[in-house]
Amino acid sequence: PTLERMARMRKLWQWLALLVVSLLFAGALELAALPAALLIGPMLAAIVAGTNGATVRVPRLLFGAAQAIVGCLVAASISADIFPVFPQEWPLFPGVVVATVTASSLLGWLISRWRILPGTTAVWGSSPGAATAMVLMAGAFGADQRLVAFMQYLRVIFVSMTAALVAKMWVDTSEVEIPAIVWFPPIDAQAFAATIGIAVVGGLAGKLCRLPSPFFLGTFIFGT
Repeated sequence: PTLERMARMRKLWQWLALLVVSLLFAGALELAALPAALLIGPMLAAIVAGTNGATVRVPRLLFGAAQAIVGCLVAASISADIFPVFPQEWPLFPGVVVATVTASSLLGWLISRWRILPGTTAVWGSSPGAATAMVLMAGAFGADQRLVAFMQYLRVIFVSMTAALVAKMWVDTSEVEIPAIVWFPPIDAQAFAATIGIAVVGGLAGKLCRLPSPFFLGTFIFGT
């Protein structure tokens, strides 16, 4: 019963509680100078809300739109300048990918074989990749989406925070100038329209091609 306390609240109060807790977590992480505070803070708040019985859900249209915008964001960080690096360090990239997939697949297989988690939930939950895509595909293959989502996003949080701590404590960043955060930058109408256009066309193309997590992957591929 204690885990369902938010289920007894009206949806408006659930959204307000989620917003307040998100701001608190994001503010604390921002004060600690950890990167992606505005992503990890609300993610932690959503986990707290979900484990306390919250029933509010983001509408499907807004959910897809948010994925498309994230796809644009990731695509904007990729430029042609990075491709010459691949031939120079090519053994590193497939080596890291193969090691990661092997370790996560072995762990998921062991958890599933020992019946710690039901069915293929462990395999999907421990699989590396885009967390949203893993959750969506897990549901399509009959796994418990809630457990998969919890495992995937908990991993995202731990990996993000660990990488930030390692980079801060053991990597010399004294010569790196951290860009200041501009909370409300002026909007370039042409660039804004181009972003929306890429999000719409890429999302629809991903849906037509039946890609997993179509709004994210379609927009990411088209934007890149």
